[in-house]
Amino acid sequence: MNNLQELYQQKITSNSNTIHLIKNKLLYVSISRMCAFLLLVFSIYQLLLHFQLVWLFTFLGSIIVFLALISWFIQLKNKEKYLIQLSIVYQNEIDCLNGKMNMFNNGSEFASGESFWDDLDIFQQGGLFHLINRSSTHYGLNVLANKLQYPLLNKAVILEEQIAIQTLSKQIPLIESIITTSLLHKTDYASLDAIFLWLNSANQLHKSVWIKFVRYAFPMMNIGLICYALITGKISFFGISFLLGIAQIGYYFKYLQENFGLLSNKEAILKQYAEILKLFSTIHTADSTVLNEYKENANQAYNAILSLSKISNSIDQRLNILIMTFFNPYFLYDIQNMWALEDWKIKYQHDLQKWMDTVAAIERYNSLAVYAYQNSDNIYPNVLDKELVIQATGLAHPLIQKQNRVSNNITIGQPEKLLLITGSNMSGKTTFLRTLGVNLVMAQNGLPVCATAFSFLPMNIFTSIRISDSLQENTSYFMAELKKLQALKKGVKESSASLVLIDEILRGTNSDDKYYGSEQFVKELIQFNCISLFATHDLKLSELETEYPNQIANYCFESSIVNEKLLFDYTIRKGVAQNKNASFLMKQMGII
Repeated sequence: MNNLQELYQQKITSNSNTIHLIKNKLLYVSISRMCAFLLLVFSIYQLLLHFQLVWLFTFLGSIIVFLALISWFIQLKNKEKYLIQLSIVYQNEIDCLNGKMNMFNNGSEFASGESFWDDLDIFQQGGLFHLINRSSTHYGLNVLANKLQYPLLNKAVILEEQIAIQTLSKQIPLIESIITTSLLHKTDYASLDAIFLWLNSANQLHKSVWIKFVRYAFPMMNIGLICYALITGKISFFGISFLLGIAQIGYYFKYLQENFGLLSNKEAILKQYAEILKLFSTIHTADSTVLNEYKENANQAYNAILSLSKISNSIDQRLNILIMTFFNPYFLYDIQNMWALEDWKIKYQHDLQKWMDTVAAIERYNSLAVYAYQNSDNIYPNVLDKELVIQATGLAHPLIQKQNRVSNNITIGQPEKLLLITGSNMSGKTTFLRTLGVNLVMAQNGLPVCATAFSFLPMNIFTSIRISDSLQENTSYFMAELKKLQALKKGVKESSASLVLIDEILRGTNSDDKYYGSEQFVKELIQFNCISLFATHDLKLSELETEYPNQIANYCFESSIVNEKLLFDYTIRKGVAQNKNASFLMKQMGII
Protein backbone atom coordinates (compact mmCIF):
# COMPACT_ATOMS: atom_id res chain seq x y z
CA MET A 1 0.00 0.00 0.00
CA ASN A 2 2.85 2.39 0.84
CA ASN A 3 4.39 1.69 -2.56
CA LEU A 4 1.11 2.61 -4.25
CA GLN A 5 0.83 5.84 -2.29
CA GLU A 6 4.39 6.75 -3.22
CA LEU A 7 3.66 5.98 -6.87
CA TYR A 8 0.55 8.18 -6.88
CA GLN A 9 2.46 10.96 -5.13
CA GLN A 10 5.25 10.76 -7.70
CA LYS A 11 2.66 11.08 -10.47
CA ILE A 12 1.13 14.14 -8.79
CA THR A 13 4.58 15.73 -8.52
CA SER A 14 5.30 14.97 -12.17
CA ASN A 15 1.95 16.49 -13.18
CA SER A 16 2.69 19.60 -11.11
CA ASN A 17 6.00 20.07 -12.90
CA THR A 18 4.36 19.65 -16.30
CA ILE A 19 1.56 22.07 -15.36
CA HIS A 20 4.17 24.65 -14.37
CA LEU A 21 5.83 24.33 -17.81
CA ILE A 22 2.43 24.61 -19.51
CA LYS A 23 1.65 27.80 -17.61
CA ASN A 24 4.90 29.31 -18.85
CA LYS A 25 4.05 28.28 -22.42
CA LEU A 26 0.58 29.78 -22.04
CA LEU A 27 2.15 33.09 -21.05
CA TYR A 28 4.45 33.07 -24.10
CA VAL A 29 1.58 32.08 -26.40
CA SER A 30 -0.63 34.86 -25.00
CA ILE A 31 2.08 37.47 -25.58
CA SER A 32 2.73 36.13 -29.08
CA ARG A 33 -0.98 36.13 -29.84
CA MET A 34 -1.24 39.76 -28.77
CA CYS A 35 1.70 40.67 -31.01
CA ALA A 36 0.13 38.83 -33.95
CA PHE A 37 -3.16 40.64 -33.36
CA LEU A 38 -1.42 44.04 -33.24
CA LEU A 39 0.44 43.21 -36.46
CA LEU A 40 -2.88 42.21 -38.02
CA VAL A 41 -4.48 45.52 -37.06
CA PHE A 42 -1.45 47.50 -38.25
CA SER A 43 -1.42 45.70 -41.63
CA ILE A 44 -5.11 46.53 -42.12
CA TYR A 45 -4.35 50.16 -41.32
CA GLN A 46 -1.52 50.23 -43.88
CA LEU A 47 -3.72 48.60 -46.52
CA LEU A 48 -6.38 51.22 -45.98
CA LEU A 49 -3.78 53.98 -46.38
CA HIS A 50 -2.20 52.59 -49.56
CA PHE A 51 -2.43 49.11 -51.02
CA GLN A 52 0.89 47.24 -51.18
CA LEU A 53 1.55 43.53 -51.62
CA VAL A 54 3.88 43.45 -48.65
CA TRP A 55 1.06 44.58 -46.35
CA LEU A 56 -1.39 42.15 -47.97
CA PHE A 57 0.99 39.27 -47.28
CA THR A 58 1.60 40.61 -43.78
CA PHE A 59 -2.16 40.71 -43.23
CA LEU A 60 -2.64 37.12 -44.44
CA GLY A 61 0.38 35.85 -42.51
CA SER A 62 -0.68 37.51 -39.27
CA ILE A 63 -4.18 35.97 -39.58
CA ILE A 64 -2.67 32.50 -40.02
CA VAL A 65 -0.28 32.97 -37.09
CA PHE A 66 -3.03 34.46 -34.89
CA LEU A 67 -5.38 31.53 -35.56
CA ALA A 68 -2.57 29.00 -35.04
CA LEU A 69 -1.69 30.60 -31.70
CA ILE A 70 -5.34 30.46 -30.61
CA SER A 71 -5.43 26.75 -31.48
CA TRP A 72 -2.18 26.13 -29.59
CA PHE A 73 -3.47 28.07 -26.58
CA ILE A 74 -6.64 25.96 -26.48
CA GLN A 75 -4.62 22.73 -26.71
CA LEU A 76 -2.33 23.81 -23.89
CA LYS A 77 -5.29 24.90 -21.75
CA ASN A 78 -7.05 21.56 -22.29
CA LYS A 79 -3.88 19.68 -21.38
CA GLU A 80 -3.53 21.78 -18.23
CA LYS A 81 -7.15 21.04 -17.23
CA TYR A 82 -6.61 17.34 -17.89
CA LEU A 83 -3.45 17.15 -15.75
CA ILE A 84 -5.11 19.06 -12.90
CA GLN A 85 -8.05 16.64 -12.97
CA LEU A 86 -5.70 13.65 -13.22
CA SER A 87 -3.86 14.84 -10.10
CA ILE A 88 -7.23 15.09 -8.32
CA VAL A 89 -7.88 11.45 -9.29
CA TYR A 90 -4.46 10.42 -7.96
CA GLN A 91 -5.03 12.31 -4.70
CA ASN A 92 -8.39 10.60 -4.30
CA GLU A 93 -6.69 7.22 -4.64
CA ILE A 94 -4.18 8.21 -1.95
CA ASP A 95 -7.05 9.27 0.31
CA CYS A 96 -8.88 5.97 -0.28
CA LEU A 97 -5.74 3.98 0.52
CA ASN A 98 -5.48 5.93 3.79
CA GLY A 99 -9.08 5.09 4.74
CA LYS A 100 -10.54 8.47 3.84
CA MET A 101 -13.77 8.91 1.88
CA ASN A 102 -13.85 8.30 -1.86
CA MET A 103 -14.86 11.47 -3.77
CA PHE A 104 -17.17 9.48 -6.06
CA ASN A 105 -20.88 8.82 -5.41
CA ASN A 106 -21.54 6.55 -2.40
CA GLY A 107 -24.65 4.96 -3.94
CA SER A 108 -26.93 5.80 -1.01
CA GLU A 109 -29.83 6.30 -3.43
CA PHE A 110 -29.79 2.56 -4.13
CA ALA A 111 -30.40 1.56 -0.50
CA SER A 112 -33.89 0.15 0.02
CA GLY A 113 -33.86 -0.89 3.69
CA GLU A 114 -35.22 -4.35 2.94
CA SER A 115 -32.62 -6.31 0.96
CA PHE A 116 -29.32 -8.04 1.62
CA TRP A 117 -27.38 -5.08 0.25
CA ASP A 118 -28.67 -2.98 3.16
CA ASP A 119 -27.75 -5.58 5.76
CA LEU A 120 -24.29 -5.91 4.21
CA ASP A 121 -23.74 -2.12 4.00
CA ILE A 122 -23.29 -2.17 0.23
CA PHE A 123 -24.82 1.28 -0.35
CA GLN A 124 -23.84 3.83 2.23
CA GLN A 125 -21.06 6.27 3.01
CA GLY A 126 -17.93 4.14 3.13
CA GLY A 127 -19.78 0.98 1.98
CA LEU A 128 -18.69 -1.53 -0.65
CA PHE A 129 -20.15 0.47 -3.55
CA HIS A 130 -18.41 3.60 -2.26
CA LEU A 131 -15.13 1.72 -1.94
CA ILE A 132 -15.28 0.50 -5.55
CA ASN A 133 -17.12 3.22 -7.48
CA ARG A 134 -15.22 5.31 -10.03
CA SER A 135 -18.25 6.07 -12.24
CA SER A 136 -19.03 9.55 -13.56
CA THR A 137 -22.08 8.82 -15.74
CA HIS A 138 -25.70 8.04 -14.98
CA TYR A 139 -25.55 4.70 -16.76
CA GLY A 140 -22.22 3.64 -15.26
CA LEU A 141 -23.49 4.39 -11.76
CA ASN A 142 -26.65 2.35 -12.29
CA VAL A 143 -25.07 -0.71 -13.85
CA LEU A 144 -22.43 -0.95 -11.11
CA ALA A 145 -25.16 -0.74 -8.47
CA ASN A 146 -27.33 -3.28 -10.29
CA LYS A 147 -24.55 -5.86 -10.51
CA LEU A 148 -23.90 -5.53 -6.77
CA GLN A 149 -27.62 -5.88 -6.04
CA TYR A 150 -27.99 -8.91 -8.31
CA PRO A 151 -24.64 -10.76 -8.38
CA LEU A 152 -23.93 -13.17 -11.22
CA LEU A 153 -25.03 -16.79 -10.81
CA ASN A 154 -23.44 -18.37 -13.89
CA LYS A 155 -19.97 -19.84 -13.45
CA ALA A 156 -18.87 -19.20 -17.04
CA VAL A 157 -19.93 -15.55 -16.88
CA ILE A 158 -18.16 -15.03 -13.54
CA LEU A 159 -14.95 -16.53 -14.92
CA GLU A 160 -15.20 -14.25 -17.97
CA GLU A 161 -15.60 -11.29 -15.63
CA GLN A 162 -12.46 -12.34 -13.76
CA ILE A 163 -10.49 -12.41 -17.03
CA ALA A 164 -11.80 -8.97 -18.03
CA ILE A 165 -10.94 -7.40 -14.65
CA GLN A 166 -7.46 -8.97 -14.58
CA THR A 167 -6.82 -7.72 -18.13
CA LEU A 168 -7.89 -4.16 -17.36
CA SER A 169 -6.08 -4.02 -14.01
CA LYS A 170 -2.82 -4.36 -15.99
CA GLN A 171 -3.70 -1.20 -17.97
CA ILE A 172 -4.30 1.20 -15.09
CA PRO A 173 -2.79 4.32 -16.74
CA LEU A 174 -5.37 3.99 -19.53
CA ILE A 175 -8.17 3.30 -17.02
CA GLU A 176 -7.16 6.39 -15.02
CA SER A 177 -7.13 8.40 -18.23
CA ILE A 178 -10.69 7.29 -19.03
CA ILE A 179 -11.85 8.15 -15.50
CA THR A 180 -10.17 11.57 -15.69
CA THR A 181 -11.56 12.38 -19.13
CA SER A 182 -15.03 11.38 -17.98
CA LEU A 183 -14.75 13.66 -14.94
CA LEU A 184 -13.73 16.58 -17.14
CA HIS A 185 -17.06 16.31 -18.97
CA LYS A 186 -19.15 15.26 -15.96
CA THR A 187 -22.80 16.37 -16.10
CA ASP A 188 -24.17 15.40 -12.68
CA TYR A 189 -25.24 11.92 -13.80
CA ALA A 190 -27.69 13.27 -16.40
CA SER A 191 -29.49 10.62 -18.46
CA LEU A 192 -30.31 10.44 -22.16
CA ASP A 193 -33.98 9.58 -21.65
CA ALA A 194 -35.01 12.62 -23.72
CA ILE A 195 -32.86 11.42 -26.64
CA PHE A 196 -34.49 7.99 -26.51
CA LEU A 197 -37.89 9.74 -26.69
CA TRP A 198 -36.67 11.56 -29.79
CA LEU A 199 -35.38 8.31 -31.32
CA ASN A 200 -38.83 6.80 -31.03
CA SER A 201 -40.57 9.77 -32.69
CA ALA A 202 -41.45 9.87 -36.42
CA ASN A 203 -39.39 11.81 -38.96
CA GLN A 204 -41.08 14.53 -40.99
CA LEU A 205 -38.44 16.30 -43.08
CA HIS A 206 -37.11 13.17 -44.79
CA LYS A 207 -40.64 12.42 -45.99
CA SER A 208 -40.87 15.73 -47.85
CA VAL A 209 -39.57 15.92 -51.43
CA TRP A 210 -39.86 19.71 -51.19
CA ILE A 211 -37.49 19.92 -48.21
CA LYS A 212 -34.96 17.68 -49.96
CA PHE A 213 -34.88 20.29 -52.72
CA VAL A 214 -35.26 23.54 -50.80
CA ARG A 215 -32.59 22.85 -48.13
CA TYR A 216 -30.01 23.15 -50.93
CA ALA A 217 -31.75 25.50 -53.35
CA PHE A 218 -32.76 28.21 -50.86
CA PRO A 219 -29.25 28.81 -49.39
CA MET A 220 -27.74 28.75 -52.93
CA MET A 221 -30.29 31.35 -54.05
CA ASN A 222 -29.38 33.62 -51.11
CA ILE A 223 -25.67 33.24 -51.81
CA GLY A 224 -26.45 34.43 -55.35
CA LEU A 225 -28.44 37.37 -53.97
CA ILE A 226 -25.53 38.36 -51.72
CA CYS A 227 -23.14 38.31 -54.68
CA TYR A 228 -25.62 40.33 -56.74
CA ALA A 229 -25.98 42.89 -53.93
CA LEU A 230 -22.21 43.25 -53.59
CA ILE A 231 -21.85 43.89 -57.33
CA THR A 232 -24.86 46.16 -57.90
CA GLY A 233 -25.61 47.53 -54.44
CA LYS A 234 -29.27 46.47 -54.78
CA ILE A 235 -30.68 44.74 -51.64
CA SER A 236 -34.43 44.85 -52.32
CA PHE A 237 -34.66 41.07 -52.79
CA PHE A 238 -33.42 40.36 -49.25
CA GLY A 239 -36.75 41.29 -47.65
CA ILE A 240 -38.68 38.81 -49.81
CA SER A 241 -36.08 36.11 -49.18
CA PHE A 242 -36.23 36.75 -45.43
CA LEU A 243 -40.03 36.28 -45.40
CA LEU A 244 -39.80 33.10 -47.50
CA GLY A 245 -37.24 31.64 -45.08
CA ILE A 246 -39.30 32.51 -42.03
CA ALA A 247 -42.38 31.01 -43.66
CA GLN A 248 -40.56 27.78 -44.42
CA ILE A 249 -39.30 27.45 -40.84
CA GLY A 250 -42.67 28.50 -39.42
CA TYR A 251 -44.40 25.65 -41.28
CA TYR A 252 -42.36 23.14 -39.27
CA PHE A 253 -42.09 25.30 -36.13
CA LYS A 254 -43.94 22.97 -33.74
CA TYR A 255 -42.06 19.89 -34.95
CA LEU A 256 -38.72 21.69 -34.71
CA GLN A 257 -39.38 23.03 -31.21
CA GLU A 258 -40.48 19.67 -29.80
CA ASN A 259 -37.43 17.84 -31.14
CA PHE A 260 -34.92 20.57 -30.37
CA GLY A 261 -36.26 20.66 -26.82
CA LEU A 262 -35.37 16.99 -26.39
CA LEU A 263 -31.88 17.42 -27.85
CA SER A 264 -30.89 20.77 -26.34
CA ASN A 265 -28.18 20.94 -23.63
CA LYS A 266 -27.00 17.41 -24.42
CA GLU A 267 -23.65 18.31 -25.98
CA ALA A 268 -21.63 17.87 -22.77
CA ILE A 269 -23.01 14.47 -21.83
CA LEU A 270 -22.71 13.18 -25.39
CA LYS A 271 -19.13 14.42 -25.60
CA GLN A 272 -18.40 12.73 -22.26
CA TYR A 273 -19.65 9.40 -23.60
CA ALA A 274 -17.82 9.86 -26.90
CA GLU A 275 -14.50 10.49 -25.13
CA ILE A 276 -14.97 7.42 -22.90
CA LEU A 277 -15.63 5.28 -25.98
CA LYS A 278 -12.69 6.77 -27.88
CA LEU A 279 -10.19 5.94 -25.13
CA PHE A 280 -11.63 2.50 -24.43
CA SER A 281 -11.28 1.60 -28.09
CA THR A 282 -7.48 1.60 -27.54
CA ILE A 283 -7.40 -1.07 -24.79
CA HIS A 284 -5.70 -4.45 -25.20
CA THR A 285 -8.38 -7.12 -24.79
CA ALA A 286 -5.98 -10.10 -24.46
CA ASP A 287 -8.10 -13.26 -24.02
CA SER A 288 -11.24 -11.47 -22.86
CA THR A 289 -14.13 -12.01 -25.26
CA VAL A 290 -16.37 -9.60 -23.35
CA LEU A 291 -13.77 -6.80 -23.54
CA ASN A 292 -13.29 -7.49 -27.23
CA GLU A 293 -17.04 -7.12 -27.78
CA TYR A 294 -17.17 -3.81 -25.92
CA LYS A 295 -14.08 -2.58 -27.75
CA GLU A 296 -15.78 -3.26 -31.09
CA ASN A 297 -18.86 -1.38 -29.90
CA ALA A 298 -16.67 1.53 -28.79
CA ASN A 299 -14.99 1.69 -32.19
CA GLN A 300 -18.38 1.88 -33.90
CA ALA A 301 -19.87 4.35 -31.45
CA TYR A 302 -17.28 7.09 -30.96
CA ASN A 303 -17.65 9.03 -34.23
CA ALA A 304 -21.43 8.61 -34.31
CA ILE A 305 -21.97 9.93 -30.79
CA LEU A 306 -19.47 12.75 -31.34
CA SER A 307 -21.40 13.82 -34.45
CA LEU A 308 -24.65 13.85 -32.44
CA SER A 309 -22.86 15.96 -29.82
CA LYS A 310 -21.89 18.47 -32.52
CA ILE A 311 -25.47 18.63 -33.81
CA SER A 312 -26.68 19.19 -30.25
CA ASN A 313 -24.18 22.06 -29.94
CA SER A 314 -25.50 23.58 -33.17
CA ILE A 315 -29.03 23.39 -31.77
CA ASP A 316 -27.91 25.18 -28.62
CA GLN A 317 -26.49 28.01 -30.80
CA ARG A 318 -29.78 28.64 -32.62
CA LEU A 319 -30.83 31.42 -30.23
CA ASN A 320 -27.69 33.41 -31.07
CA ILE A 321 -28.82 36.79 -32.45
CA LEU A 322 -26.75 36.44 -35.64
CA ILE A 323 -28.15 32.96 -36.32
CA MET A 324 -31.73 34.05 -35.56
CA THR A 325 -31.64 37.12 -37.81
CA PHE A 326 -29.38 35.95 -40.65
CA PHE A 327 -28.46 32.27 -40.85
CA ASN A 328 -31.91 30.93 -39.97
CA PRO A 329 -34.04 32.90 -42.47
CA TYR A 330 -31.47 32.92 -45.30
CA PHE A 331 -29.82 29.50 -44.88
CA LEU A 332 -32.59 27.58 -43.05
CA TYR A 333 -30.36 26.87 -40.05
CA ASP A 334 -33.10 25.06 -38.10
CA ILE A 335 -34.10 22.98 -41.10
CA GLN A 336 -30.49 21.97 -41.75
CA ASN A 337 -30.02 20.88 -38.11
CA MET A 338 -33.28 18.95 -38.08
CA TRP A 339 -32.35 17.22 -41.32
CA ALA A 340 -28.98 16.23 -39.81
CA LEU A 341 -30.78 14.88 -36.72
CA GLU A 342 -33.19 12.81 -38.79
CA ASP A 343 -30.31 11.54 -40.89
CA TRP A 344 -28.49 10.49 -37.68
CA LYS A 345 -31.63 8.79 -36.39
CA ILE A 346 -32.06 6.79 -39.58
CA LYS A 347 -28.47 5.54 -39.40
CA TYR A 348 -28.12 4.84 -35.68
CA GLN A 349 -31.59 4.59 -34.14
CA HIS A 350 -31.15 0.96 -33.11
CA ASP A 351 -27.55 1.28 -31.93
CA LEU A 352 -27.69 3.98 -29.24
CA GLN A 353 -28.95 1.70 -26.46
CA LYS A 354 -26.16 -0.77 -27.20
CA TRP A 355 -23.65 2.07 -27.04
CA MET A 356 -25.01 3.38 -23.74
CA ASP A 357 -24.79 -0.14 -22.34
CA THR A 358 -21.17 -0.18 -23.51
CA VAL A 359 -20.42 3.12 -21.72
CA ALA A 360 -22.03 1.74 -18.56
CA ALA A 361 -20.01 -1.48 -18.79
CA ILE A 362 -16.79 0.45 -19.37
CA GLU A 363 -17.35 2.53 -16.24
CA ARG A 364 -18.18 -0.56 -14.20
CA TYR A 365 -15.06 -2.38 -15.41
CA ASN A 366 -12.96 0.72 -14.69
CA SER A 367 -14.18 0.69 -11.09
CA LEU A 368 -13.55 -3.03 -10.64
CA ALA A 369 -10.12 -2.83 -12.29
CA VAL A 370 -8.98 -0.02 -9.97
CA TYR A 371 -10.03 -2.09 -6.94
CA ALA A 372 -8.21 -5.17 -8.27
CA TYR A 373 -5.08 -3.11 -8.98
CA GLN A 374 -5.00 -1.56 -5.52
CA ASN A 375 -5.66 -4.87 -3.76
CA SER A 376 -3.17 -7.12 -5.48
CA ASP A 377 -2.89 -9.20 -2.29
CA ASN A 378 -6.51 -10.29 -2.76
CA ILE A 379 -7.17 -13.51 -4.69
CA TYR A 380 -9.52 -14.44 -7.50
CA PRO A 381 -11.77 -17.15 -6.08
CA ASN A 382 -12.37 -20.64 -7.37
CA VAL A 383 -15.88 -21.01 -8.81
CA LEU A 384 -17.48 -24.42 -8.24
CA ASP A 385 -19.91 -26.25 -10.50
CA LYS A 386 -22.39 -28.12 -8.34
CA GLU A 387 -21.28 -28.64 -4.77
CA LEU A 388 -23.08 -26.30 -2.36
CA VAL A 389 -20.13 -25.02 -0.37
CA ILE A 390 -18.18 -21.94 0.67
CA GLN A 391 -14.63 -22.57 1.76
CA ALA A 392 -12.35 -19.69 2.76
CA THR A 393 -9.02 -19.18 4.47
CA GLY A 394 -7.68 -15.85 5.62
CA LEU A 395 -11.13 -14.32 5.10
CA ALA A 396 -11.43 -10.65 6.14
CA HIS A 397 -13.71 -7.67 5.57
CA PRO A 398 -12.58 -5.45 2.65
CA LEU A 399 -13.95 -2.29 4.30
CA ILE A 400 -11.72 -2.68 7.36
CA GLN A 401 -8.27 -1.14 7.01
CA LYS A 402 -5.62 -3.80 6.38
CA GLN A 403 -3.72 -3.07 9.58
CA ASN A 404 -6.90 -3.63 11.64
CA ARG A 405 -8.24 -6.75 9.93
CA VAL A 406 -8.60 -10.09 11.67
CA SER A 407 -8.87 -12.95 9.21
CA ASN A 408 -10.74 -16.20 9.72
CA ASN A 409 -11.04 -19.63 8.14
CA ILE A 410 -14.42 -21.15 7.45
CA THR A 411 -15.89 -24.10 5.59
CA ILE A 412 -19.63 -24.50 5.30
CA GLY A 413 -21.52 -27.04 3.22
CA GLN A 414 -19.07 -29.88 3.75
CA PRO A 415 -21.05 -31.43 5.28
CA GLU A 416 -22.73 -28.96 7.66
CA LYS A 417 -25.35 -26.76 6.02
CA LEU A 418 -26.01 -24.48 8.97
CA LEU A 419 -23.63 -22.90 11.47
CA LEU A 420 -24.99 -21.72 14.81
CA ILE A 421 -22.68 -18.90 15.91
CA THR A 422 -22.72 -17.87 19.56
CA GLY A 423 -20.69 -15.22 21.33
CA SER A 424 -20.91 -12.27 23.66
CA ASN A 425 -21.77 -8.73 22.64
CA MET A 426 -19.24 -7.06 20.29
CA SER A 427 -17.28 -10.29 19.87
CA GLY A 428 -17.52 -10.20 16.06
CA LYS A 429 -20.54 -12.34 15.12
CA THR A 430 -22.33 -9.74 12.99
CA THR A 431 -19.12 -8.52 11.36
CA PHE A 432 -18.29 -12.10 10.39
CA LEU A 433 -21.71 -12.57 8.77
CA ARG A 434 -21.16 -9.39 6.76
CA THR A 435 -17.61 -10.42 5.92
CA LEU A 436 -18.79 -13.64 4.32
CA GLY A 437 -21.69 -11.94 2.53
CA VAL A 438 -19.68 -9.02 1.15
CA ASN A 439 -16.91 -11.27 -0.14
CA LEU A 440 -19.47 -13.49 -1.87
CA VAL A 441 -20.98 -10.42 -3.57
CA MET A 442 -17.50 -9.46 -4.75
CA ALA A 443 -16.73 -13.00 -5.91
CA GLN A 444 -19.93 -13.14 -7.95
CA ASN A 445 -18.98 -9.86 -9.64
CA GLY A 446 -15.67 -11.32 -10.82
CA LEU A 447 -13.62 -9.38 -8.26
CA PRO A 448 -10.73 -10.71 -6.22
CA VAL A 449 -11.83 -11.29 -2.62
CA CYS A 450 -10.29 -10.37 0.70
CA ALA A 451 -8.91 -13.84 1.51
CA THR A 452 -5.93 -16.09 0.87
CA ALA A 453 -8.19 -18.81 -0.62
CA PHE A 454 -11.88 -18.83 -1.50
CA SER A 455 -14.05 -21.45 -3.22
CA PHE A 456 -17.79 -21.09 -3.72
CA LEU A 457 -20.83 -22.15 -5.65
CA PRO A 458 -22.67 -19.12 -7.10
CA MET A 459 -25.82 -18.55 -5.07
CA ASN A 460 -28.49 -16.05 -4.10
CA ILE A 461 -28.02 -14.14 -0.86
CA PHE A 462 -30.72 -13.63 1.76
CA THR A 463 -30.21 -11.85 5.07
CA SER A 464 -31.93 -10.75 8.25
CA ILE A 465 -29.40 -8.65 10.14
CA ARG A 466 -30.73 -5.11 10.44
CA ILE A 467 -34.45 -4.50 11.13
CA SER A 468 -36.27 -1.15 11.05
CA ASP A 469 -39.79 -0.36 12.17
CA SER A 470 -41.93 2.07 10.14
CA LEU A 471 -44.21 4.76 11.53
CA GLN A 472 -45.46 5.54 8.02
CA GLU A 473 -46.55 1.94 7.43
CA ASN A 474 -47.63 1.44 11.05
CA THR A 475 -45.22 -1.50 11.29
CA SER A 476 -43.69 -2.54 14.61
CA TYR A 477 -40.12 -3.80 14.88
CA PHE A 478 -41.36 -7.34 15.50
CA MET A 479 -43.75 -7.35 12.53
CA ALA A 480 -41.05 -5.84 10.30
CA GLU A 481 -38.76 -8.71 11.26
CA LEU A 482 -41.43 -11.34 10.60
CA LYS A 483 -42.06 -9.88 7.15
CA LYS A 484 -38.34 -9.99 6.42
CA LEU A 485 -38.11 -13.63 7.53
CA GLN A 486 -41.17 -14.46 5.44
CA ALA A 487 -39.55 -12.92 2.35
CA LEU A 488 -36.29 -14.71 3.16
CA LYS A 489 -37.96 -18.11 3.35
CA LYS A 490 -39.86 -17.49 0.12
CA GLY A 491 -36.64 -16.49 -1.66
CA VAL A 492 -34.70 -19.49 -0.38
CA LYS A 493 -37.52 -21.83 -1.35
CA GLU A 494 -37.55 -20.50 -4.92
CA SER A 495 -33.75 -20.48 -5.37
CA SER A 496 -31.62 -23.35 -6.58
CA ALA A 497 -28.82 -22.37 -4.16
CA SER A 498 -28.66 -19.74 -1.42
CA LEU A 499 -26.57 -18.22 1.34
CA VAL A 500 -28.61 -17.22 4.40
CA LEU A 501 -27.22 -14.83 7.02
CA ILE A 502 -29.32 -14.28 10.14
CA ASP A 503 -28.39 -12.27 13.19
CA GLU A 504 -30.32 -12.80 16.45
CA ILE A 505 -33.92 -13.17 15.23
CA LEU A 506 -37.09 -12.60 17.25
CA ARG A 507 -35.54 -10.00 19.55
CA GLY A 508 -38.96 -8.49 20.03
CA THR A 509 -40.57 -11.36 21.98
CA ASN A 510 -40.11 -13.26 25.25
CA SER A 511 -37.28 -15.75 25.74
CA ASP A 512 -39.39 -18.95 25.55
CA ASP A 513 -41.20 -17.80 22.43
CA LYS A 514 -37.94 -16.61 20.94
CA TYR A 515 -36.25 -19.96 21.50
CA TYR A 516 -39.14 -21.96 20.07
CA GLY A 517 -39.46 -19.70 17.03
CA SER A 518 -35.70 -19.73 16.41
CA GLU A 519 -35.54 -23.50 16.77
CA GLN A 520 -38.35 -24.07 14.31
CA PHE A 521 -36.89 -21.63 11.80
CA VAL A 522 -33.50 -23.38 11.94
CA LYS A 523 -35.27 -26.68 11.25
CA GLU A 524 -37.03 -25.04 8.28
CA LEU A 525 -33.77 -23.77 6.80
CA ILE A 526 -31.96 -27.11 6.80
CA GLN A 527 -34.70 -28.53 4.55
CA PHE A 528 -33.76 -26.19 1.70
CA ASN A 529 -30.77 -26.13 -0.63
CA CYS A 530 -29.01 -23.37 1.24
CA ILE A 531 -26.11 -22.85 3.57
CA SER A 532 -26.83 -20.69 6.59
CA LEU A 533 -25.02 -18.79 9.31
CA PHE A 534 -27.26 -18.17 12.30
CA ALA A 535 -25.82 -15.84 14.95
CA THR A 536 -27.52 -16.01 18.34
CA HIS A 537 -27.14 -15.35 22.05
CA ASP A 538 -29.44 -18.26 22.82
CA LEU A 539 -27.03 -21.00 23.94
CA LYS A 540 -29.83 -23.53 24.18
CA LEU A 541 -30.02 -23.62 20.39
CA SER A 542 -26.57 -25.22 20.37
CA GLU A 543 -28.24 -28.50 21.38
CA LEU A 544 -29.50 -28.78 17.79
CA GLU A 545 -26.02 -29.89 16.74
CA THR A 546 -26.60 -33.17 18.56
CA GLU A 547 -30.09 -33.55 17.12
CA TYR A 548 -28.92 -32.87 13.56
CA PRO A 549 -25.35 -34.16 13.23
CA ASN A 550 -23.59 -33.39 9.95
CA GLN A 551 -26.20 -30.74 9.23
CA ILE A 552 -25.80 -28.24 12.07
CA ALA A 553 -22.50 -27.25 13.69
CA ASN A 554 -21.68 -24.91 16.57
CA TYR A 555 -19.16 -22.11 16.16
CA CYS A 556 -18.43 -19.18 18.43
CA PHE A 557 -16.54 -15.96 19.12
CA GLU A 558 -15.07 -15.57 22.60
CA SER A 559 -14.15 -12.61 24.76
CA SER A 560 -12.03 -12.43 27.90
CA ILE A 561 -11.63 -10.09 30.88
CA VAL A 562 -8.01 -9.42 31.83
CA ASN A 563 -7.08 -6.86 34.49
CA GLU A 564 -10.59 -5.39 34.36
CA LYS A 565 -10.31 -4.96 30.58
CA LEU A 566 -12.60 -6.62 28.06
CA LEU A 567 -10.60 -8.21 25.24
CA PHE A 568 -11.69 -9.74 21.91
CA ASP A 569 -9.67 -11.75 19.42
CA TYR A 570 -12.48 -11.76 16.75
CA THR A 571 -11.52 -15.30 15.80
CA ILE A 572 -14.17 -17.88 15.00
CA ARG A 573 -13.71 -21.29 16.55
CA LYS A 574 -15.68 -24.51 16.93
CA GLY A 575 -17.90 -24.94 19.94
CA VAL A 576 -20.31 -22.88 22.04
CA ALA A 577 -19.40 -19.52 23.58
CA GLN A 578 -18.59 -19.72 27.29
CA ASN A 579 -17.95 -16.11 28.24
CA LYS A 580 -20.42 -13.26 28.83
CA ASN A 581 -19.77 -9.54 29.05
CA ALA A 582 -23.10 -7.70 29.36
CA SER A 583 -23.07 -7.37 33.15
CA PHE A 584 -19.36 -6.49 33.14
CA LEU A 585 -19.95 -3.66 30.68
CA MET A 586 -22.92 -2.39 32.69
CA LYS A 587 -20.75 -2.26 35.82
CA GLN A 588 -17.93 -0.55 33.92
CA MET A 589 -20.34 2.14 32.72
CA GLY A 590 -21.93 2.59 36.15
CA ILE A 591 -25.32 1.34 35.05
CA ILE A 592 -25.47 -1.33 37.77
